[in-house]
Amino acid sequence: MNYVELIGYLASILVAISLTMSKILRLRIINLIGAATFSVYGFLLGAYPIFFVNSFIVCINIYYLIKMFRNRDVFDILNAKSNREYLNRFYEHYQKDIKHYFPNFVEEDLDKYKSIFILRNMRPVNLVVFNEQSDGIVEILLDYTILEYRDFLNGEYLFSLFKKNETNENQLVTKSNSKEHIKYLKKLGFVKNDGGLYVKKI
Repeated sequence: MNYVELIGYLASILVAISLTMSKILRLRIINLIGAATFSVYGFLLGAYPIFFVNSFIVCINIYYLIKMFRNRDVFDILNAKSNREYLNRFYEHYQKDIKHYFPNFVEEDLDKYKSIFILRNMRPVNLVVFNEQSDGIVEILLDYTILEYRDFLNGEYLFSLFKKNETNENQLVTKSNSKEHIKYLKKLGFVKNDGGLYVKKI
């Protein structure tokens, strides 16, 4: 096997991996790299149809990536309880996935505590259930985001909602036993305290 064949195999693997991505941004980036690698493969092989087609795919991916980075998402919030019918349907639809990441959350908590939807370009993508305590501590009981929007932008927007001013420092606290969720919390700056809670000062 020579180096040209290795480039061809690498290109095939990258394109295949890109098709497994649920997030469009990752799909575009990996697919771009795969198509660029295929272009090099086609050029070295002298297979110019492969070279031109994949060069065109590279251009398409670059176009849409530029468009995605230029058009920033618009965030807003919606009181979930005032839209109870949709809240019930949302919870029922994503209940299995919610239980995977938040096994201790129960449906009754939707009635006991405050809940909001984070809207992203007017689409409800994140359900947050929380308890605002009098000492400036906000306990996050549920912070569930649908699969397509699992990045750090929702979390950053959530922090901005709870941040008051420079003299009032709030704390967000939450519990977690999910490895995926704990990894997410740590990337957002949460630190585990002696009581087993994950804490972030805002």
